[in-house]
Amino acid sequence: MNKKVLSTQNMALIAIFTALIAVCSWISIPGQVPFTLQTFAVFVTAGLLGYKRGIISIVVYIILGMIGIPVFSGMKAGVAVIVGPTGGYIVGFILTVLIIGMGMKLAENKSKSVKLVITFVSMLLGDVACFLIGTLWFMYITKSGLVFSLLNCVVPFIIPDIVKIAVALIVVDRMKKYLKVFN
Repeated sequence: MNKKVLSTQNMALIAIFTALIAVCSWISIPGQVPFTLQTFAVFVTAGLLGYKRGIISIVVYIILGMIGIPVFSGMKAGVAVIVGPTGGYIVGFILTVLIIGMGMKLAENKSKSVKLVITFVSMLLGDVACFLIGTLWFMYITKSGLVFSLLNCVVPFIIPDIVKIAVALIVVDRMKKYLKVFN
């Protein structure tokens, strides 16, 4: 029997992971594009909830921020954050979750090692998609060139994001069996 995406259990999971993304966005080092644990939370959300519930979680997170609840980096909120220079990264989380969720779907019924490789690659591709959307958005809003944008919005985050992906991979691998109760 196919469970509804918006069952009570799923709504609770979506709320929990939306809160996780918000809390991780508050753990921040300020900058042109702040360094946060937000992408780590997005990777974990997608890895554990899949793309349907994961996208809903991201959309709820964005809506909460847009209506004024300070869920974004630096405890910021409002539409100005989304239409501002870093808004593309937040919007890019939707594509990130879609890519990771599709990877998780592809990894079903595979050996553990194949699942880990597919999950890692899908998280990496999801991160690249987020970088692409966010950097293009940043360039458009700030009227910055490609080199400046890459040096400020991508290069400083490559190593930290690979570390976040590795840790998220471990968390997802270890937590997935506990969430099967809800799946």
